[in-house]
Amino acid sequence: TISAFLPLMMISGIIGNILFAIPLVIICVIIASVIECFLILPGHLNHSFQRAFKRSDSASYRERLDNAFNRFRDETFRPLSEKAMKNRGTTLLFAAGVFFCSIALIATGRLQFEFFPQPESHIILANVKFASGTPPAEVRAFARAMQQALMQANEELSDEKDLVVHSVLRVNQASFDGGQNYNRGEQYASVHVELLTPDAREVRNPEFIAAWREHLYLPDGIEQLSITSPRGGPPGKDIDIFLTGQEPEILKEAGQEIIDKLKTYVGVNDIQDDLPFGKNQYLYRLSPQGQALGLTVADIGSQLRAAFDGRLLQVFYDENEEVEVRIVLPDSERHYVRTLDTFPIITPGGGMTPLSNVVILEDRRGLELVRHTDGKLGLHVTAGVNPKENNANEVLAEIQESFLPRVAKEYGLKYELKGRAEEQAQTGADMALGALVGLTLIYIILAWVFGSYSWPLAVILSIPLGISGAILGHALLGLNLTLLSWFGFFGLSGIVINDAIILVTFYRELREQGQGIHEAIVNATCARLRAVLLTSLTTIAGLLPLLFETSLQAQFLIPMAVSISFGLAYATVLILFVIPALVTLIEQAKIRIKGGNAQSVQTV
Repeated sequence: TISAFLPLMMISGIIGNILFAIPLVIICVIIASVIECFLILPGHLNHSFQRAFKRSDSASYRERLDNAFNRFRDETFRPLSEKAMKNRGTTLLFAAGVFFCSIALIATGRLQFEFFPQPESHIILANVKFASGTPPAEVRAFARAMQQALMQANEELSDEKDLVVHSVLRVNQASFDGGQNYNRGEQYASVHVELLTPDAREVRNPEFIAAWREHLYLPDGIEQLSITSPRGGPPGKDIDIFLTGQEPEILKEAGQEIIDKLKTYVGVNDIQDDLPFGKNQYLYRLSPQGQALGLTVADIGSQLRAAFDGRLLQVFYDENEEVEVRIVLPDSERHYVRTLDTFPIITPGGGMTPLSNVVILEDRRGLELVRHTDGKLGLHVTAGVNPKENNANEVLAEIQESFLPRVAKEYGLKYELKGRAEEQAQTGADMALGALVGLTLIYIILAWVFGSYSWPLAVILSIPLGISGAILGHALLGLNLTLLSWFGFFGLSGIVINDAIILVTFYRELREQGQGIHEAIVNATCARLRAVLLTSLTTIAGLLPLLFETSLQAQFLIPMAVSISFGLAYATVLILFVIPALVTLIEQAKIRIKGGNAQSVQTV
């Protein structure tokens, strides 16, 4: 079991930091249980047996319990074991069929994978960005409208108690990445909302956000509007596509095409990119008339700068204070585009002509900023996914199949998956390596215990067969597979191996006593039935409270409990019926290789 959990400590990155405590605690508990088993438990058993022998009523109860179990073992279980051994092919085919059915649930998408689900937060953030140049009064008016729509949604969904504990309105700042970076300016506004804790309300965050949006009227000029609930766990969005390899304007155009594609998917929300538009820009070049007059681009730029930014005339001191004197256009002209049409330009010959005669103006939207990731200039297209309506992995797989390659080829850029998809790929690679290390350690330990290179294979084959029970358990309860489900697979592997060791070890003892293959495996299965059932039932019983926990905070751990409990329940059947069939096949194959036969061995 330690060999199964130890590789989980190899997981790197943020996920490794978050979940490192799980294998650490389990390994420490196992080590402590070994110490308790050899040093403390014998003393407890000594006292318990002495008291039990002195009480006739407890002895009678124990005798009735033993008799009932023996009847079940001899009258019900032994005939089933005999039949399973006589029909080994059917037994093995049944186990293989269940295994392939469980794999088909994943391959067909009936059972989906959700990387790192988090408990619902009690915080909701609303952020808005208007186009540059929007009057501040309009931004403030919409910010108040957001708060009013929030109260309307609260009244609509509340029963006896308000859902909103309090809200804070902020103007001139907003954050579209969960509070990691704040944008400041007159075109920004945000509302920070604290709701009741998730367990204290029936209304879920997506439902509340949808009601808030319904009461919100969107005026012209809004460039970005985001209403989200921040989540814990690894940073990053469910969908994060990083574009690089081109100029910012081209990246922006390609990013907009990806945004339009993501809007067609159900459950995909909060779609945006991280290169927001800035102010309108005017690009100018000399017209043929301007060139004929001997003007240059630098001449035009110098005169425009002097008019709109001002030219320093002198500096004087007024009571030890330095005062600059600048000559500049009045505000009534500097703040309006129409000034450019009649702005006078002085020619090299000393004459004057309107700006519109000597230059050609082109206006375009500029970018407010540019960002670099890992030293690369690029653009991130991000989005969240409501797990009840869609699956992030399926959305990414679909757009990667044909859409993203076409966009990359059309715009001549490169794309990468960042955010949680990148973290998922790294964690998956670490866990695959960990699984290989764990299986290698388990095989070495089993080969040492059994003194054989073939018998450990029969025991290890119980691991994937047991995992099929865990997969079916998720499907039965309607749960997606998660990262914690994978952790449960590792833990299940160690527990299943323990049960199989109990069976195979006793089988070897019976074979050494001279029993035949068939007789020894059936007797070993019946003799160790109680130990195998107790190992499985006590583990399942310990996990039952977590399986039935209704708290939203516990939903994060339930997939791991489902993997271990359902996987172990099914693996118990495998150990009692399928593993014996595998062991007999291996034994007979070894006898054939040595030139003997099963019948001659049984007569001996």
